[in-house]
Amino acid sequence: MRRFVLLLIACGACIARDVPARADTSGRTGADTPLERLTPAPRIVSWAQSLAPVEVVNGNTRDSALVRLYGSDGEVDTGAREAFERVACAGGPSHAFSVRVEQLVFLAAYHFRRATVVIVSGWREHAGRHGTGEAVDFKLRGVSAARLAAYLRGLPRAGVGVYTHRRTQFVHVDVRDQSYHWLDASPPGGHRHEAQLRDPHASQRDAAWTPEMDLPLSPP
Repeated sequence: MRRFVLLLIACGACIARDVPARADTSGRTGADTPLERLTPAPRIVSWAQSLAPVEVVNGNTRDSALVRLYGSDGEVDTGAREAFERVACAGGPSHAFSVRVEQLVFLAAYHFRRATVVIVSGWREHAGRHGTGEAVDFKLRGVSAARLAAYLRGLPRAGVGVYTHRRTQFVHVDVRDQSYHWLDASPPGGHRHEAQLRDPHASQRDAAWTPEMDLPLSPP
C-alpha cells in the first residue's frame, strides 16, 4: 500500500512539471514598479520668510524699487540683486556688486526698522572699491549719518566712512578683510580730508566673523 501511495505522488509531480504556468493577467512585471518620485518641498527658514521688502531709492535719479534680498529659503535672490543694482547704477549700465556689500546695506536697513535705502553713489569707474562693486555710499531715510555709521562700525570686516558736512551726510560702506573706519567733514566736490577713527576691538571682531553675521536673523 505504501509503495502505491509513493507511486501516485511521483506521477503527480511529473504531471505538474509538464503543465504550463497560468498566464499572469495582472500586467505586473517581475520587477517592482518604482514609486513616483516626489518633488521635495521648498526649504523655508523662519527669519527669511518673515522679511518684508525694503524700498531702495536712487538719490539722484529718484528711481526706486521694493527689494526683498532674500528668498524664503534664506538664500540671496538673484532677481532682487539685479533690481537693487539697476537702481544703484543711476540709470546707466548695470554693474554687479559684491553680494556681501549688498547684504550689509540691507542688514542696516532691517536694523533700523526697514528704513528706506537712499543710494548716493554705487558703481564708479576707477574709484577704488566702488570700481570693483565692493562699496556703496548711502543713507537711511529717518536715520542720521552718525547713527548709521556707528552701527556699521560694529560689524566685522567692513570699511565705514561717515561724511558729516551739512551738504553730504551720508555713509560709505565697503567689504574688506581688515576693518577701517574714517570721518570726512569736507564739502562735496572738494578735496577729501579723511581722519581715521581708531577701533581697538576691530581685529577681534574681524577674526570672529562668520557669514551668518551678515544675515538679518531677527528682523523687526
